[in-house]
Amino acid sequence: MSKSIILIALTLSVHLSLVTAQTRLKVASLHPLITDVARNVAGQHAKVVQLIDPHADPHHFQPTPKALLRARGAQIYLASGKNLESYLNKLRSTLGKSATVVEVGRTIPSQTISGRDSMYVCCPRHSKGSIDPHWWHRVSNMQKAARVIAKEYSKIDPTNAAAYKANAAEYSKKLSSLHSWVKREVSRIPRKNRILSTAHAAFGYFCNEYGFKALPVMGVTSQQRTSATYQAEAIREIRKNGVKAVFPEQRANPKSLRVIAKESGVKLGGALVADGAANYQQMMRNNVIKIVAALSQ
Repeated sequence: MSKSIILIALTLSVHLSLVTAQTRLKVASLHPLITDVARNVAGQHAKVVQLIDPHADPHHFQPTPKALLRARGAQIYLASGKNLESYLNKLRSTLGKSATVVEVGRTIPSQTISGRDSMYVCCPRHSKGSIDPHWWHRVSNMQKAARVIAKEYSKIDPTNAAAYKANAAEYSKKLSSLHSWVKREVSRIPRKNRILSTAHAAFGYFCNEYGFKALPVMGVTSQQRTSATYQAEAIREIRKNGVKAVFPEQRANPKSLRVIAKESGVKLGGALVADGAANYQQMMRNNVIKIVAALSQ
């Protein structure tokens, strides 16, 4: 083969690579756990840009101009939905027809927040009777999310639809294994001990799926963290329900919860992750390990 032919072949190869990079589906994610699912479904066929730090609080996140600049050219913006992101209407208005904003959790079955739990919610938007936005704490919901994302990818990029569907199915298999592992671990906890007492009302989906009673005892606003009235109510609830341990959250004030645990005479469990992490399966496993360690004895 002559040098000129080799040079032409190399030039064509580089050109095709550039075209592929330029035409590859680009996706922007507005929630760290959605990012994890989105990348698993995308595989090598789509680029997923994360606009929120994995450890940031999605309840109070607002995409900055700098973040939106990173997402420039994205055809799909993935949000959690269920009224978690208050800025979505504004974002849709800003994007116009240039991109689609998908609320991944919109078609996933919802739970509502009870009157008692509304004392300990993440923010005023999620008060009594409103939808609990923390749907990702039920593993089967994340399997549904993978299918939703694969379907949305396929609308924009039908050429790779089969790959997206296969990737979603493969990820779902991993989540089925995770679900089985969670059930085995939870079975080590005596039924009378299955009361999950956490800071804010974020684990309702988890509790319904795995047979716990949810008992949030401290909200995440500054008023709730410091109010003696809230602390006294929390102590009464813990004693009344025979709680064995209370669990802080990574973004809640551990000092206040430590006081509540001490006054109630119960253990302080390991800090749980409620709202976001870089890896969903790792988050679930770490949470379950801490719950079992505190409640299995």
